[in-house]
Amino acid sequence: MALHLKQFPRFLAERRGPVILGLMVVLLLWIGVAAKHENDVRGALQDSERTTYNFAMVFEENVLRSIGEIDKSLLYMRRSIENRRDKEDYATIVNTTDLLSEIIVQVAIIGPDGVMRATNAGPQPPPATDLSDRDHFRIHVESPDDVLYISRPVIGRASGRVSVQISRRFTGADGRFGGVVVASLNPSHLTQFYDKIDLGTPASISLIGSDGVVRSSGGVGGGFGVGADLGRTETYQKIRSGRSGTFTLEMPDGAESRLVTIRKVREHPLWVSVSVPESEIYKDSRATLRMDALVAALLTLLVGIAVEKLLRIEAKRSEAEARVARLASLDPLTDLPNRRVFRASLETMAEAARGTPDATYAVMFLDLDRFKIVNDTLGHKVGDTLLQAVADRLAAVLAPGQILARLGGDEFALLMPRAGDREAIEAVAQRIAEAILPPFEIGSHQIRSSVSIGIAVGPADGRSADDLLIAADLALYAVKAGKRGSYEFYDRKMSEGLAERRQLEADLRRAIERGELELHYQPSIVLKTGEIAGFEALARWRHPERGNVPPSLFISIAEECGLIHAIGEWSLAEACHQATTWPEHLKIAVNLSPVQFSGPDLVGMVRGVLERTGLPAHRLELEITEQMLLDSGEATLAILRDLKALGLHVAMDDFGTGYSSLNYLRSFPFDRIKVDRSFVTGLGTGAQNAAIVRAVIDIARVLGMRTTAEGIETVDQQRVLALLGCDEVQGYLFSRPVPAAEAKALIGRWCAETQKAETMAA
Repeated sequence: MALHLKQFPRFLAERRGPVILGLMVVLLLWIGVAAKHENDVRGALQDSERTTYNFAMVFEENVLRSIGEIDKSLLYMRRSIENRRDKEDYATIVNTTDLLSEIIVQVAIIGPDGVMRATNAGPQPPPATDLSDRDHFRIHVESPDDVLYISRPVIGRASGRVSVQISRRFTGADGRFGGVVVASLNPSHLTQFYDKIDLGTPASISLIGSDGVVRSSGGVGGGFGVGADLGRTETYQKIRSGRSGTFTLEMPDGAESRLVTIRKVREHPLWVSVSVPESEIYKDSRATLRMDALVAALLTLLVGIAVEKLLRIEAKRSEAEARVARLASLDPLTDLPNRRVFRASLETMAEAARGTPDATYAVMFLDLDRFKIVNDTLGHKVGDTLLQAVADRLAAVLAPGQILARLGGDEFALLMPRAGDREAIEAVAQRIAEAILPPFEIGSHQIRSSVSIGIAVGPADGRSADDLLIAADLALYAVKAGKRGSYEFYDRKMSEGLAERRQLEADLRRAIERGELELHYQPSIVLKTGEIAGFEALARWRHPERGNVPPSLFISIAEECGLIHAIGEWSLAEACHQATTWPEHLKIAVNLSPVQFSGPDLVGMVRGVLERTGLPAHRLELEITEQMLLDSGEATLAILRDLKALGLHVAMDDFGTGYSSLNYLRSFPFDRIKVDRSFVTGLGTGAQNAAIVRAVIDIARVLGMRTTAEGIETVDQQRVLALLGCDEVQGYLFSRPVPAAEAKALIGRWCAETQKAETMAA
């Protein structure tokens, strides 16, 4: 079997995808290894610098503590001597002073002539030893200052051991220089504590004087010896600069470089030094690099194997591309042609029909009714299965040559070449509608649905694919706006209607800008007392040319083009402002559009209006339709909960016209249910409507909600509703919606009549 990678240079020159990809992966892999190693090295250096710095601090504290303890002993001896000026019993003082024997090798008292007078080491009494040449004596003779002197390491003449002499002067009975008290420090003591601390690396520590001479040294090899003079070294240059810090020190004679941290000992001419060899600093990072390089080599091998396989697969690309092209033309859920294929087929047919004007062909847009309810209530999995079943039924009624496609969602399209006359097209539409009507068995669910069909016929309704698609869409729009589950042929009046709606949209935009909209207010009446409970705000538009435009028309246009957000906020603000001028017990009800719930921050808008107008939240009631909950479900409920948290009231309007009202009453605490006018209108014609209204009122009472009946036009309707226990009523029997000024007058007149009735009753 031939190895494709043998042709690597040629494939690279040809810019073959797998080869370039493999090369990039390998390069990125090794660049990553290098970058990781650099980061590891940097991290190791930072960790080592931090460790040596912290250890130097500990070392400094240990030196300060040891020197402080020694100085306490020297000060005690000096006080004892100066307090016994009348007799010089130096031997007693030396031998009775409480000293740290593990720190101090010897203590002694030197007279003003430099001769040792007493010591706690050697024969007693001690021989007269001349120490006048020692630095720890001469420094106090030559300087009258009272200082603690720390000498270089020397061999004691009395003890015979290497020690660091720490001394202070004392005065005689005449107040002049009386001599020196001295303690000989074992220099190794200052670094012994290192053995009890695990640095994790072979570090060395040293105590160095400001004169460059090492006072003490410890740790693993590579440090400075006790007594060594560092005057010519870089370390001493750093000490002379007077700044603590960390640096890399090149060692003499080819020895390994070390990382050195030096730190000034507070209040003393001493410096602590901590150093570690560089090999120890980077030992772990180098081990990690070896492991990373091994892994990278294995991955490089795997990439090579993968590229080889890709090159083999690429040999079968033609077959694969053909299969992908076929899949790209199909809807993945139903295996029907997709929108792209359908449009291409329509364009081909429209082009062919231009040469034969008498040839007719038809385009049908199919929309499955109430599919969103199925998706929302039963889930997307059931919805997908339903779409597959619908596709199977539609395909079963097609004639040869007809093209059925899924455009997306629950929308399908049918292309009929050689469609024939109108009756033949109607027959196909009827067969499609009848095929969808029988219930679908989806799992344990039995689902009934219908299909709305918009039909456009070419070339009469349009000679281009775009024209026919628009025509079929307008026809489908007309079906959905009228009687769902049926079909409509495109009519040019539909385009005219579209143009008229577009003109109304432009006029509505201008009306909003000019403030031509106004609110009318219709009162709701408390049945038991006859008092006004509040008003419902209703938008009105008087067009300068068309006159009064029905709210159902201009509100639907506003919802389609997005103007409903501006209208909604304006109407809420205007209604709340008017309500602040009414008696405080009156409420104001404002309708919310479903589109407002999908807009930006509805809750924030309502909160802002209440704050600006100053209307208490409990006087505001927001009304939503039952259908709104059916269309959006949980998303709307979540927003309603946030609105109710503001302290306002929420009412369900048009109750009883949907399919799932009871479920939503149980899941959200509405404050009010408004009984749809269709039930109120039939109250006097039979017992059925009265039973429905009674059931609604009883349900509301059990759930702690109030009821309002809409559309009251007769006294009989009012009487029946009072007997049924309805809380409030609203309708033309009491007042039609009136402008704000008339609403104020109505409030005044109603209050006056109520007071008169109460007076007469009294």
